[in-house]
Amino acid sequence: MWLLHPNLGERGRPPRKDPGVAEPFPSRRGHFADFFRRNAQSAIFNFQSLLTVILLLICTCAYIRSLAPSLLDRNKTGLLGIFWKCARIGERKSPYVAICCIVMAFSILFIQ
Repeated sequence: MWLLHPNLGERGRPPRKDPGVAEPFPSRRGHFADFFRRNAQSAIFNFQSLLTVILLLICTCAYIRSLAPSLLDRNKTGLLGIFWKCARIGERKSPYVAICCIVMAFSILFIQ
């Protein structure tokens, strides 16, 4: 009679692993990047995630500018000027941004 253990399958052997499924914590070094290459997808390559990130950036920048305008107004050009531009879009196009946020929330909650 075989001993029963929660991690062991029938006859005391470990269960077989599906070769197509990557382990979340690989035991060998160098395979961690392979796990993310196969199982994770960046927001850049997923269009809906990219739109979600852009909408969140616009809404966050507009909110921060409403609390502390001098924080974003001093960097109108350069790399940090992107946040000022997102805040400007959020202020001037707020009805359209709000509609996009509602549509995106509906899409995420009920379609996915």
